[in-house]
Amino acid sequence: MVLYFDVFRHPLRLDELAALCGAGIERAVEGACASGMVEREGRWVFRRDRGGDRARRSQRSAEAERQWRRARSASAALAQAPFVRGVLVTGALSKQSAEPDGDVDFMLLVEPGRVWTVKSALHLLRRGLPDPLREALCTNYLLGTDGLALPQRSMFHAVELATAVPMFGPGACTALLDANPWAADYVRGWVPLRQRAVVAPGVPHPRVQAALEVGVPRAFERIGAQAIDQLWEARYAWLSKPERDRRFQRGASVATNHLHDFSGWVNAEYQRRCAVEGVPA
Repeated sequence: MVLYFDVFRHPLRLDELAALCGAGIERAVEGACASGMVEREGRWVFRRDRGGDRARRSQRSAEAERQWRRARSASAALAQAPFVRGVLVTGALSKQSAEPDGDVDFMLLVEPGRVWTVKSALHLLRRGLPDPLREALCTNYLLGTDGLALPQRSMFHAVELATAVPMFGPGACTALLDANPWAADYVRGWVPLRQRAVVAPGVPHPRVQAALEVGVPRAFERIGAQAIDQLWEARYAWLSKPERDRRFQRGASVATNHLHDFSGWVNAEYQRRCAVEGVPA
């Protein structure tokens, strides 16, 4: 776990490691320190010779505190959107790390058969917003509540699930974690994390949401899917079709757009660090 977060130059506090790795973390840290793979100073644990990253982590954590207000406001707005049943903050902010001009990443859990209705509507909305507001509404991952098992299984996706912060929709957020028990293969503290992850997050006003959903034709799902599909095919024609399909998933219950294949890069860097240290990834 220390090697994984080293990809982001993100030293971990001992309590964070304990949450992610479960019981026995003190002994594990002692052993890793004795082997020379990691170092510990006070509450911080980091890869050897990376102690200088603590100052950067502290700065990013302070910026994250400032950005949570923006994230809460954006979450409240997304929770009122038609057909949205769950809202989770993911990405750097979910790990209490942010840059001054950074965006806020969200995972949305959506009513079955409405993934592309929501995706296309949010795409149109964001196009008309100024940059600060647009960056506060990065909805790069939408899942239908009938398909909550993530199609990708890797260290990156397990950590994203384990650190995601549920903001709205306790039922849907709990169902998301229940649908992905495989994450425990990567995050040993998954069970206790899962047990306390959804602690009474807010819920949208049902009357507002119901009023917005009335009369939205089912045909919008097909129209929205076709429009986004054509947009991505044209805008990213320089990618091979297999690569485009991998980065821009377009299923009945899933919509993702990750142009720069960030998860692929992170997993490769994590595995490279494990190989250097002789640790199984």
